[in-house]
Amino acid sequence: MSTANLEGFLDRGEDVGRPTDIAVASFTAGRRQTEGTQAVIRYAPATRKERKSEERKPQPRVLRRLEGFLMEMEKDEARVAFVEDGRVTPYDMPADQLRRSGIVVKNQPFQMDEIELKLEGGLVVGYRFEPLAKPSDAYIEPLNFDAERKRKRDLILKEFSKAKA
Repeated sequence: MSTANLEGFLDRGEDVGRPTDIAVASFTAGRRQTEGTQAVIRYAPATRKERKSEERKPQPRVLRRLEGFLMEMEKDEARVAFVEDGRVTPYDMPADQLRRSGIVVKNQPFQMDEIELKLEGGLVVGYRFEPLAKPSDAYIEPLNFDAERKRKRDLILKEFSKAKA
């Protein structure tokens, strides 16, 4: 780039003082000094910062993904049902991980990932839970039965109440 091109570029009007001598510094020289009044343009080539291996977070690898729903939760235990290939498999597990993931309502669907995390000292295998619906998404809608359905319901309830007595 010549100084003639830079002079036209720097000619912005009377309010900006124009240097009498312009020197362009290359990125290898860094800065060039000569006698007299001059403006020095310093620059360095753009480079991407390299991340150190300590800064990189290990990415988990999903080994298995299961979908299920919460059946019931009592104190420290939770009973869930996993649905796989149309089969429902009940399973008892600690309730703490489900609660911390936001899975707290009966019949709330969730996804469980079995993950593997590679660290310097070896492999860590664990579980990650993710709710597929918020607890606020559930609602109770009463059924409006006609007279015939109410009569049948009452007969069924009456029959079952006799069996317990």
